[in-house]
Amino acid sequence: MTDEDFLRHLDDYGASPERWPPELRAAAEAALARSPALRSALEHAQSFDRLLAGPALAVEDNRVDRLLSAVGAAARQKPQESVVMLLLGRMPRRAVAGFCVALLALGWVTGGWFAGHLDTPAGTAPRGQELALLNDEVVTLFDGESR
Repeated sequence: MTDEDFLRHLDDYGASPERWPPELRAAAEAALARSPALRSALEHAQSFDRLLAGPALAVEDNRVDRLLSAVGAAARQKPQESVVMLLLGRMPRRAVAGFCVALLALGWVTGGWFAGHLDTPAGTAPRGQELALLNDEVVTLFDGESR
């Protein structure tokens, strides 16, 4: 067994030899006998296992409250990223406002064309077109031409 194999199995099965599969135990003992670095890693894993097996430490409520208030204060100091910020980046407010107004106007104009409240652009006069909404996601245009 190589050192890397031993360390991987040590992470997988822990420091207790009873948790290791029987077919790996002999090779692990041989690897431990030849490598002081592996013995040191085993001692660290054993101390970690003892720490996990011990009783959980009691945490005082006022410590938890102090921690939560510190985290809240730190979060309030950091500027929050909004969807607009993620999409547009760090643009000046006037530029963002102008962009939003342009999008609103574009939506109003195109919505007026589709609804028939506004005249269509020059050169595209309608000729007997009907618009049918067959599905919420699909708009079908019937223009009377066979295809």
